[in-house]
Amino acid sequence: MSGGGGGGSAATQGQQDLQLPPGFRFHPTDEELVMHYLCRRCAGLPISVPIIAEVDLYKFDPWQLPRMALYGEKEWYFFSPRDRKYPNGSRPNRSAGTGYWKATGADKPVGTPKPLAIKKALVFYAGKAPKGDKTNWIMHEYRLADVDRSARKKNSLRLDDWVLCRIYNKKGASERPGAGDRTASASPGHAAVGSPPEQKPALLPPYAPQPFSDLAAYYEVRPSDSMPRAHADSSCSEHVLTASCERPEVQSQPRISEWERTFASATPGVNPAAGLPAGDPLLQDILMYWGKPF
Repeated sequence: MSGGGGGGSAATQGQQDLQLPPGFRFHPTDEELVMHYLCRRCAGLPISVPIIAEVDLYKFDPWQLPRMALYGEKEWYFFSPRDRKYPNGSRPNRSAGTGYWKATGADKPVGTPKPLAIKKALVFYAGKAPKGDKTNWIMHEYRLADVDRSARKKNSLRLDDWVLCRIYNKKGASERPGAGDRTASASPGHAAVGSPPEQKPALLPPYAPQPFSDLAAYYEVRPSDSMPRAHADSSCSEHVLTASCERPEVQSQPRISEWERTFASATPGVNPAAGLPAGDPLLQDILMYWGKPF
């Protein structure tokens, strides 16, 4: 296998030389990766089965890495060096290929009771930081804990000789990102190529009411017909529907006066001039309310 800058040719040659028994599957736990692979590689000890390739991950895009791996179907493992972003700093350089890796979530210690390594999750963004497009490529990076990472050489950018990385695509695809690989959180200015343009619904024109004259001409309604008419000769019969119903002219007052005179002449004790009975209080109440219209 190649050194820290191992390329695809050495990885392909190692994959051809790798002999694995039928039914072999490589699904190690975090503790197994650290104890049996990372610790031994950092200490310069041999690994029983050289199943993990040595590739500088930060020189390639993630969709280029599966063909460089020695083994893997949906996830691929690599030993990779890690450099500093600045000569005198401890911040790692996350630029890779045509994009960059961005850390997500909290670091997880690996090993008990004392942590042997630190696990970090990263997501690949295509484009220049900080406005790259988020992809579905994920990396789990394992680095040794309690390691002196101060500058060992003047102007040296090497931060770690080896870290162990697991690469996979959460959509299960190993090709480069296309129209379906970008997540929905991508900015509108970096829309996926080939996606149909968004079509907005057509807006209805504002409502403008028609003039009253146009409506009247359409429904054949004359302004005079909209007001109720009064018919003097109409009756209140239930078979005739009119706008108004006039009451017949009240002529009860003369008839009541004539009837009172007739009643007073036939009834003793009634004063014709006052129109009131002389003695009976019930008859007095009747004659008092008789002349009032209801």
